[in-house]
Amino acid sequence: MTSWVGIRSTATPSQVDAVARAVRRTPVIDNHAHPLLKFEALGKHPLLSITTEASGDAIHAATTSLPHLRAVRQLATTLKCGFTWESVVAAIEQRRIDSFEDWAAQCLSGTEAVLVDDGLDGDDAEHYSWFDDYTRSKSKRIVRIEKIAADIISRLGKTYDASSQTGNDVFEEAFDDWIQEFDDYIRVAIEDPEVVGFKSVICYRTGLDILTVPDEEAARKAFSEIIANFALLDFERLQEVSLNDLVVHRTATLIRDSNARHKKPIQFHTGLGDKDITLSKSSPSHLQDFVRAYPTVPVVLLHASYPFTREAGYLASVYENVYLDLGEVFPAVSQDGQERVLRQALELCPWSKILWSTDGHWFPETYLLANLQMREVFETVSVLPIPKVCRTDFAIGLV
Repeated sequence: MTSWVGIRSTATPSQVDAVARAVRRTPVIDNHAHPLLKFEALGKHPLLSITTEASGDAIHAATTSLPHLRAVRQLATTLKCGFTWESVVAAIEQRRIDSFEDWAAQCLSGTEAVLVDDGLDGDDAEHYSWFDDYTRSKSKRIVRIEKIAADIISRLGKTYDASSQTGNDVFEEAFDDWIQEFDDYIRVAIEDPEVVGFKSVICYRTGLDILTVPDEEAARKAFSEIIANFALLDFERLQEVSLNDLVVHRTATLIRDSNARHKKPIQFHTGLGDKDITLSKSSPSHLQDFVRAYPTVPVVLLHASYPFTREAGYLASVYENVYLDLGEVFPAVSQDGQERVLRQALELCPWSKILWSTDGHWFPETYLLANLQMREVFETVSVLPIPKVCRTDFAIGLV
């Protein structure tokens, strides 16, 4: 660590200016995002969601949050409209009517490429390659592993439900078919140049306290119960601990055992999320045994693990295969909170292991706000003098 005084004494004004210009102008790789909604589906989700994970009745209180108020100011400035939410919404709707493509291009300005988790929203969402018309480099895909596993179970469930076969042997056969088909999908994805990584949402489903060794017997039992009762279930996603743990372990094992020179990472949702998350199980500290078990498998901790950023920085500092992503806190956290998150990450985490993403989703405005705010906060923390605050060599490394 280096104090600000130390940097000021060794860096010339031109060097400081160069750092500021780099932060403001360098195109960024969006390490984790989601597809935009198709134009005809934009009305299916509330625009208020651009700064909050709240939903239902809880989302209306977001209008009094600091992230929302800051977004109104920034969007109004960009759109040259009144500084009220109503004015911003009206201006966005007009930009959509005038030319949605031009507005999307403006929102994605400064983005080199987008790495897209396409396991969200199905037919309502654009294909991940949609971004290619708006970025300098082609977008790539991130495979959401729980969705793949659930889709295979749904297909097998309908097949076995339509059959007159019953008995444990049938359920055992179905389980083996599920595992084989899932493994085959992951193996193909590992070799696919369009796929750059994998994503787990186990944090949402059963928590990050993954068993060190998956309980296959419990997984077989849970799977059999799903298949046996499939006609009575409204099955959409994995909710059983044993099945979720098994899916994550099998993915990590296949990555570890692949012949690829550069192993593709598993991105884990950690921390910041909606009300489906059990907050106490969303800390990345729960992943420590998993990280140890797969030392050659890159693990990316998404969303700054907020509010557990220090825990994430600690893991990234002591394990070679762990990286910290700073997405979603831009724009879902206040400016002061974002600056604290970045400083907390840099307390221990090497800046070379910090990734950035928007977690952009549904609306192009999420990309615009995340990009604006990221650059503003990085410049504040890395360049501008703040009395009595410890500075890092991160700013010097950008030059």
